[in-house]
Amino acid sequence: MPDHLPGCTCCGAPLDRVDLDFRSALPDAFLPLSPQQRASAWGNSDFQRLAGVGGFVRCLMPVHLTDGGSVTYSVWLQLDDDQLRHANKVWTTPEYSALKLRGEVANAIKPWPELLGESAGAEVRDPRTLPYLVADSDSLLSRVLTESWDRDDVLNSIWHPLPVSVRQQVTPSWSIDRTVGLRVSAVDGVMRFVGPGRSVQVEAFDVPGALAGEAAIAELSRGLPERCEGELSEPDGEPARRAFWLTASADGRAQHELYGYTATPAGVLSVICMYDDASDLTWAQSVWRSTRHHHGWTSAGAECH
Repeated sequence: MPDHLPGCTCCGAPLDRVDLDFRSALPDAFLPLSPQQRASAWGNSDFQRLAGVGGFVRCLMPVHLTDGGSVTYSVWLQLDDDQLRHANKVWTTPEYSALKLRGEVANAIKPWPELLGESAGAEVRDPRTLPYLVADSDSLLSRVLTESWDRDDVLNSIWHPLPVSVRQQVTPSWSIDRTVGLRVSAVDGVMRFVGPGRSVQVEAFDVPGALAGEAAIAELSRGLPERCEGELSEPDGEPARRAFWLTASADGRAQHELYGYTATPAGVLSVICMYDDASDLTWAQSVWRSTRHHHGWTSAGAECH
């Protein structure tokens, strides 16, 4: 099956494989509000104002990645009412080109959540686009806008389906490839990647020393060898790897499943791939083989939206 290519979070248009765009739907101050409270706000996709909360305008925040690509976030900037009225007045006029604003960043954009509340400006660089954020010197926003950021650290933070593969950090010790078109969720220590016709469930286990390596895999995979249609084993060296695959029945249809394990003396990563098309076995094996164990990992954050 071909990899599913997701669309833009705001309009559904195809995303560029190098330069990505992501939109914060609302200022963070709106997120705790009820749907009824949000609906009472004045505004549209570029302006929002709610009494007791404040006024906001949408701006652009481009971020450069180490692979030469970029991610452009649209971020809300909180303004006083005078600036909001002026921006709204000139938004569709020739005066828009000279618009300059001053306010505070209104979204905790990961992997830089400390941006929330930071002072910033905004200016129009192209009359066909939103204003661009302008940073104060020696601020976090200045670093975000001027430095190149590790590609996987940044894309790890975006749990919307991506048109590129990402090395996704599962725990501080484990990572795995999140392939094209899969959305991320995490509940109770279990991370899931889900997309059309494919899903991956990833879970890390700590095991007693007596169950290290192959013994730990044997314990976790109990019952699978008798049911499986095929298996791969890579026990030599560290980490030890073993995978089983089979076809099950789900709601009256065939469901193909791969159960893969990667074991080190420190623990085991379990990977369960489910896929509709039997030819995706190669994809499932590649996902399982992509698991990596790290002695330590540092990143700026996790989910973006």
